Amino acid sequence: MIKWFAKNHVAANLLMFGIIIMGTLALTRDIALELLPDFQLDTITITTVLPGGNPRSIEETITTRIEEAIADIEGLEKVTSRSAEDISLVFAQIESGYDDQEILSDVKIRVDALSTLPQDAERPVIQIADVPIQVIGLAVYGAELNYDDLYQTASDTREALLRVDGVSQVGPIQGPGRELHIEVAPQTLEQYNLTLADIGLAIQRNSVDISAGNLKTRDGDILVRTNGQAYRAPEFRRIPITNSGDQVVYLGDIATVTDGYQLVQVETQYNGEDALTFEAFRVGKQSTIDISDKVKKFIVDYQDKLPAGAKLGTYGETAKVVESRLSTLVTSAWQGGLLVMILLALFLRPAVAVWVGIGIPVCFLGAFALMPALGLSLNMLTMFAFLIVLGIVVDDAIVTGENIYRHMRNGMPPQQAAVFGTEEVAIPVTFGVVTTMIAFAPLLAVEGTLSTFAKQIPLVVIPVLAFSLIESKLILPAHMSTIKARDENDISWFGRTQQNFSRGFESTIIRIYRPFLARCVKNKTITVVSALCVFIVVITLLSTGWVRSSFAPDFVDDAVYVRLTMPSTTGYQTTKKYVHHIVKQANELSKEYVQPETGEPIFKYIISVSGLTLDGGTGAPSFGTNKGIVIIEVEPSENRPEDFSISKVQEQLRARIGDIPGAEKMSLTSTFGDFGRPISVAIYGNDETQLAARVDDIREYLKQYPGVYDIQDNYSSGKEEVQLEITPLADSLGLSLSNISSQVRQAVFGFEAQRIQRGQDELKVMVRYPLEYRSSMTDVENMPISVGNSSRTIPLSQLADLVPNTSPSAIYRDRQRRTVTVSANLDKTTNDVEVIRRDLTNYLDEMFAQEPLLTYTMDGEAENQRETNASFALGFLLVIIMIYALLAIPFKSFSQPFIVMSIIPLAIVGAILGHLILGLPFSMLSIMGILALTGIVVNDSLVLVDYINQQRLKGVPVMEAVLTAGEIRFRPVMLTSMTTFVGLLPLMVTSDTQSQALVPMAVSLGFGILFATLITLIIIPVNYLIFHYLGLWWNDQPRTSADLAIAK
Repeated sequence: MIKWFAKNHVAANLLMFGIIIMGTLALTRDIALELLPDFQLDTITITTVLPGGNPRSIEETITTRIEEAIADIEGLEKVTSRSAEDISLVFAQIESGYDDQEILSDVKIRVDALSTLPQDAERPVIQIADVPIQVIGLAVYGAELNYDDLYQTASDTREALLRVDGVSQVGPIQGPGRELHIEVAPQTLEQYNLTLADIGLAIQRNSVDISAGNLKTRDGDILVRTNGQAYRAPEFRRIPITNSGDQVVYLGDIATVTDGYQLVQVETQYNGEDALTFEAFRVGKQSTIDISDKVKKFIVDYQDKLPAGAKLGTYGETAKVVESRLSTLVTSAWQGGLLVMILLALFLRPAVAVWVGIGIPVCFLGAFALMPALGLSLNMLTMFAFLIVLGIVVDDAIVTGENIYRHMRNGMPPQQAAVFGTEEVAIPVTFGVVTTMIAFAPLLAVEGTLSTFAKQIPLVVIPVLAFSLIESKLILPAHMSTIKARDENDISWFGRTQQNFSRGFESTIIRIYRPFLARCVKNKTITVVSALCVFIVVITLLSTGWVRSSFAPDFVDDAVYVRLTMPSTTGYQTTKKYVHHIVKQANELSKEYVQPETGEPIFKYIISVSGLTLDGGTGAPSFGTNKGIVIIEVEPSENRPEDFSISKVQEQLRARIGDIPGAEKMSLTSTFGDFGRPISVAIYGNDETQLAARVDDIREYLKQYPGVYDIQDNYSSGKEEVQLEITPLADSLGLSLSNISSQVRQAVFGFEAQRIQRGQDELKVMVRYPLEYRSSMTDVENMPISVGNSSRTIPLSQLADLVPNTSPSAIYRDRQRRTVTVSANLDKTTNDVEVIRRDLTNYLDEMFAQEPLLTYTMDGEAENQRETNASFALGFLLVIIMIYALLAIPFKSFSQPFIVMSIIPLAIVGAILGHLILGLPFSMLSIMGILALTGIVVNDSLVLVDYINQQRLKGVPVMEAVLTAGEIRFRPVMLTSMTTFVGLLPLMVTSDTQSQALVPMAVSLGFGILFATLITLIIIPVNYLIFHYLGLWWNDQPRTSADLAIAK
């Protein structure tokens, strides 16, 4: 086939143009553009709402029962939970290798079968946790608007945005939603001999649409139905409740009925003005940039329709981030590509360099053609994968092209040289590419939080390499066969430059490299021992902390998040005061950061929310009067001065905020991605006193490390509460604790009489006492409790004792045990997280040896690290085995693969030295780079050993074969390695903040390959000779006189 394509230029070009057209069509029509890939958390969430429930009762009556019901389902790795006010959240993590939908179905069957959940609890919502891809957020704000006007404006704006073509998904308004309130005073209920339950029942009976069926007539069917559903307060007021003599008593006669909002204390502000927010999301293959452009056009067009005083702002616009990040990676790609082309042009004849270089876009477009079928988008990680493979993709073309060119220079006709040169290296080149593909394959099986991200890289690299084989074997020979012999009398200035460079390079090989190689093979023991010593020294640098290590890289966001949690007894107004203090300090700080040329602010906006915070990993909201969050977004890195630093902004803002009196937690972060906190300890036990003591001990221990900050825990003594204990009088009257509690709950919290749909809003109709009858302990004590079916009522204080108590604000469980977590952030630029974890583990072992009822485990980032490292260890072992097998086949030898693979440890040395030189921590992405490195570095060794074998088959003495192979293969080995290094060089030196997280993998590959290349040209020939002489010794054969003569 190689010969046929080399002669049939039309077929080769048609194949090339076919790949180009398919890739171009996919790139322009079928590939979504986004910042990060879509991913699922492989976690089933079970959400159960019990309005008015406290954490302890919710744990006992809901959470533990759900946990017990699903604990033994095959395919669930672990079950965790959080019981808080009004809600139970159970998280069931699906084990790798199991079908998500089948496990979801099993969980639904088990939970639906539960008959012991509280009657007042809402039906559990069971779903696989999904992370929607936000495109842009909208803020409707205005200092002059009251909440009703603000909500109506936000609702109208949201509905208008949904009508925009191409905007498919818009999230709900983030704020207290509409609710219909029905409040009845206890005296009124007593006057008409009613209970709150009677009011609810009357509403359910009279506010309803009912179909009475079809009436069959001669003229056709007529639908008979009642239209009695009430939707607004005036309609509810006309609902009949009871009769008083001859008069009907309507709801409006005995109750205050108002269209209001949920009784949730939350305030959102946008740049200091009251606001409501909602987000637009990307669906399927929609383009982030297209949706963002449509939303921004909508904002411009909609301005005239806003009421006076209302304004529209944006936040969290990912399209700009996508454009800027991908622009950075594209810039790195073309810079790397240009450097690769310059190297090719210098080492090879320009015509050869052009045909070799054309393979890069062809292979890339081939991969683009397959991306839709593989479910890939063009995102930060797939672009990074293209960068990784930029220098690797031409390796086989370089070896093939250089070999063809060498035969041409030796006088072989171009077409014959194209066929012979390609076939001569076809086996080692093919197996070399396959070993590289194999090395990337284990990333497909990585487990843990980063699995979704890791899979993006091999799904790009492997198709690119597959197309590189097609291009180098079928298309390149056809193009190379068209190269004409160079006219030495008609050479351009660049041709002369390249010719002089090539001659100088060849002179270096003959005068410096070959003599040095001869000395090394003569002193084989010294050479091998020296290499071994270098390996031991560098590994020691890593193990002793000279090269810092960290599991997860920091994906730096263009925003600072300030999360505040006060004690659970803190009132809403107090929390709001401190949130406003943080906003004020952020505004003051923003004045110090302006664009030097224009004076425009670098801080884009400040959003604050009092009454809730967002989880740092999942982004899930957590409500509470003691919680708040402030988000400060800044311009992307390419629009900021070079000396601007997000971490510096964090430090300055932290200093400005100072200590918040009584604050339980206050964290400032600027990273995204849920990889767990660097330091995190989970303590298990049921004794709250012991848990609290150990939490304090651990917090104090961590304070001794200067680089440890934001020390937090999720333990809280909780809110004050009152527990009801029924009296003998209640027993004698036949009143149960459940009955009394239900009546108290209806009066204080209220109950849902009905749920109605009004436009885009779903409203609850809540019935309860007016606020003046439920605002103090005296009100509760005097609350009338109905006795049986009679009209008699007795004050609550006579039927139950009100016992003061405290309840935790939230109860966490892991694998059906209560747990408390202490965690902290770490400055990874100055600290080694592994050293701190090791010290902490020793401290905890001593502590818990004296606490038999408590246990602990290191979780957070450490837990993810254990899972990922296990995957890497298995993956690395499989890669080594498969590479050995792939090398043994072409060599037809069990020993020679060890010669080729002996370069792998030294490539790891190069990767570690690269991190040391650039001052980077050795992270999980560094290991991913090493995993891929194992398949790449063997390629040059494979070609070198294959050439030695070819020479020996021709009868050349082994020593001469080794020296000649080093000399002949020096150019392609150096060229393939240098193209890989320079292809990655722009990324390794990038200043882009978010791209920094990807640099460790590039460093592992670039420096590993560069170092391995220098060693390959020495250590592989030496090892070949050692194995050869070991074989002679084993078979009791003498060394040949020719070898002995050359060795001397």
